[in-house]
Amino acid sequence: MHRSQNGKKRRSCKSSQRHHQQPAKSHDKENDVVDVLQNREDTCKNFEKPVKSNGGNEEYPYEIKDSEVMGRYLVASRNLEPGDVIIMAEPIVVGPYTGCDLICLGCYHPIVGNPFKCKDCSWPLCGDECIGFHQPLGHSIEECSILKKHTKLDYTDLNEVKDLYQTIVPIRCLLLKTNDPKKWKMLHEMVAHNSIRKKRVELWKSNQLMVVDKIRKMWGMTQYEEDEIHTICGILEVNAFEVGQLGASIRALYPRAYLLAHDCTPNTTHTDDSRRRITIRAATKIIKGDAITLSYAYTLQSTHKRREHLVESKFFECCCTRCKDPTELGTFACALKCPKCGMAANRDVVLQAMLNGDCPKKMEVKSKPGVVLPTDPLDPNAPWRCDTCPSYTISAASVKTVVQRLSDEHDKIDVNDVEGFEAFLHMYRNMLHPNHFLCLSAKYALSQLYGKVDSHLIHKMSLSQLQRKRDICRDILKVFDALEPGYSRLRGITLYELHAPLMILTTRDYEKNELSKNELRIRLKEVVKCLEESVKILNYEPKESSEGIMATAAIDALLRIKDWEKIIGKI
Repeated sequence: MHRSQNGKKRRSCKSSQRHHQQPAKSHDKENDVVDVLQNREDTCKNFEKPVKSNGGNEEYPYEIKDSEVMGRYLVASRNLEPGDVIIMAEPIVVGPYTGCDLICLGCYHPIVGNPFKCKDCSWPLCGDECIGFHQPLGHSIEECSILKKHTKLDYTDLNEVKDLYQTIVPIRCLLLKTNDPKKWKMLHEMVAHNSIRKKRVELWKSNQLMVVDKIRKMWGMTQYEEDEIHTICGILEVNAFEVGQLGASIRALYPRAYLLAHDCTPNTTHTDDSRRRITIRAATKIIKGDAITLSYAYTLQSTHKRREHLVESKFFECCCTRCKDPTELGTFACALKCPKCGMAANRDVVLQAMLNGDCPKKMEVKSKPGVVLPTDPLDPNAPWRCDTCPSYTISAASVKTVVQRLSDEHDKIDVNDVEGFEAFLHMYRNMLHPNHFLCLSAKYALSQLYGKVDSHLIHKMSLSQLQRKRDICRDILKVFDALEPGYSRLRGITLYELHAPLMILTTRDYEKNELSKNELRIRLKEVVKCLEESVKILNYEPKESSEGIMATAAIDALLRIKDWEKIIGKI
């Protein structure tokens, strides 16, 4: 189980605090604002802990169920509200993610340039004062000892050193067998899907070559059996969470958290802190008896992409409500625009203009083509058909080819290229539905780039640029409300981004005397609503993360807005 963005990581921009041109802060209003916010220190008051039931027995907020289809999974044992803690757990094991760059084996910070070598085993560390040196969840004494005894690194090719990182977490798991039998037992409560994985010849072969043979043949750790190592690889592939802040690429296994069922519209969100402790919270209201879910796939991908990822990496086919719906819960995240009825509509407009004696060339021809959707979203080979003119169909293979070509083009855009993303949206506006996942990805990037990059700093943006940022944020929020509802990270970030153009546009209009006090109050209420909800969501994030910094900036912005009450009265 990876975090919900574990397929292709979404493009995101580091957030910075944005200070708007408003009256100076009045510190005597600070307590009023704090009263309506959820203080960061209060966010963990409702830790996962048992409560007394009517019968006097202790009950956790979940219970474990079992089914032939889902295996073991969690359901709510009582009604849960957004923000309620469901699980808080220390990791069983932590370590580098497969394919990561060089990172310190102790604290997991990225290593730039030539790495510092551990004085005992010569594996990479950040320095001789690394806080994770000889620590249980870092470069432990036991790990250092076994690596010193069995391995010898050649630093002439750092890419080979990076490849060897694939063995680190499996070795850490194997060491638990003798060093911590209780955790070893916890590991083996997790599924490995060996029978399925053996049929994936390339995957099994890769694990054999990059992990099993390295441990047993290259380094002579023959105390571990081949099947034993393969099982560990499977446990990691199926159950590990991608965690870490500030650019660290690490994965971890947690007790209980692996039992959450998958759903492409999850009802939980999760964070991890500097101790790698994971906290899983309700993102929406969860009714007693409902399954507690998270998404193992990137929620802003199309059904085909998500299901393909889940089959390849999690070894099951998702049949959730969203996957079964061709419209993806009314968002049309995979929809194409129909070229046939679009052109027919254009012809009808031109013909009518000619009959009316108008010049078609002087007309702005507008049409609303139908949308092309899969006839059976659970069948990757089912044809796609227009919902307006059923005579237009296209093969699934053709759709896949087109979307892959556009995906490749989208991925080539520099992450800070405002014009590049706008050009992509404009170029394919007649081919892709505005909510197509590629358009969503471009819009999500733009929602953060407008106001941040040097060419589009918030106070230097034109009226049209501010309106563009505002409209983009509103558009994608509608989609997020359907696909990642409630206290989701995507919504928290976008609500914060939305407040900026709203505030600047309001300030400029007020300075031009274009707003009455009542109109100003209405506008400021919308800004406050965005900020307050953003704070509620992002306050759960670690303080040092980009989202945590954004939460602090949102609180500061709320304090500044309170000063407007001097002009218009209480908002």
